[in-house]
Amino acid sequence: MKIYDRLVKLLLVDETQLPDLTSLSDAEHFIPVYFEDILENALMDERLTDAERKDFQTLAEMFAEHYHLDYHEIFMKLKSAFAPFDPDAEVQYKKNYSEEFKESCRQNLLESLQELLTACNYCELPDDKRNEILEAPYPGVLSIAVDMEKLDFFRIFYRGLVKKDFTIKKYFLLKKTYKSHEFKRIFVLARYKQEYGSQIITKVFRDVSAENLKVVVPEVRLRLPIFDQVKVGLSFSGALGSFVLKLLLAAAMSVFALCIMLFTFLMAFIRSVTGFFTSRMKCLKTYSESLYHQSLAGNMGAVNLLVEQAETQEVKEAFLAYYMLYLLRDETLTEKRLDEHVEAWLEKNFGFYIDFEVDDALRKLVEKNLVKKFTPDDGSEPYYKVYDLPSALRRLDEIWDNYHMENNEGQASDDALAS
Repeated sequence: MKIYDRLVKLLLVDETQLPDLTSLSDAEHFIPVYFEDILENALMDERLTDAERKDFQTLAEMFAEHYHLDYHEIFMKLKSAFAPFDPDAEVQYKKNYSEEFKESCRQNLLESLQELLTACNYCELPDDKRNEILEAPYPGVLSIAVDMEKLDFFRIFYRGLVKKDFTIKKYFLLKKTYKSHEFKRIFVLARYKQEYGSQIITKVFRDVSAENLKVVVPEVRLRLPIFDQVKVGLSFSGALGSFVLKLLLAAAMSVFALCIMLFTFLMAFIRSVTGFFTSRMKCLKTYSESLYHQSLAGNMGAVNLLVEQAETQEVKEAFLAYYMLYLLRDETLTEKRLDEHVEAWLEKNFGFYIDFEVDDALRKLVEKNLVKKFTPDDGSEPYYKVYDLPSALRRLDEIWDNYHMENNEGQASDDALAS
């Protein structure tokens, strides 16, 4: 058994060579629950009256409308910034954008995307950890070398880091189970150098193991694993050596015998070449399957996915913070206490722990003027109180009316000038 374990460790994967990701944050700020389910569980609370349930239903709808409007504007700006160099665009007419305009669009796009990634609870993978992962040995059937020469910059953002057991099976019956990390979501943001077109690359992947992270790099080189290289090389060398030996021994043979030997060598050579291409196709198949099953979206599709996720996250966080402050309005809730109550409520209702971003949720309520902060004279921690439901609905309605009033006034002014 010890000999088998040593052979497995030698031929498959050495866990000591895998990247150490313990320093990365594994706190999950993203709330992986549909907002409809959150609202349904919230309305089931026995402390709410029928009138309050109806008002909370209206409050949820107004939150959704407000944040949809906010992020629709963000999406339109990103769409405009991406238009000059969107490789997936189906339009047949494109303006002759100046290089200065394109560069301005690229900068706006990159800055806006990073803000959007923060709103979606993504964390950036530090450069040292990224390089360590990309240089780590790949324990599967692939041997991948990343190529950064064409890229001006390459950044990886992740969300959700979990430790899982992976099983690798190769070389007949050899297999091993080892522990490694998996990223629930990966967002790739890259830009090619100017001599290669300065193209912006945005892609989203799911369930990417640390060793498999090389697959998400735009520029890679696939190589046969050492075992396959040795197998093909030995096969060809054996055929060539056998042919030479037989040729020397058969110097006095007939021409027919020599033809038979040549044919035998040709068959062995073809078998070696076929083995090489078979191994190569196996690598390409594994690589393409990884991209097919793990890739979620690219280019504007990735941007659209980010906007949708950020919008729903804003709604969930704002609603949960207001809901808990309202339910416990008789208590003095500090930021820390509010955080604990929301996390406990989520764990109780959905069965898993979420690191709720309470500071971001309170910021949203302050922006909507739905919460008031109180600072005690004794120097203790500040606490928060929300306005009652009728007041909150009225304030949200005023924000909505003011927004449309400003737009209508601007349109009326333009109409007057045009007439």
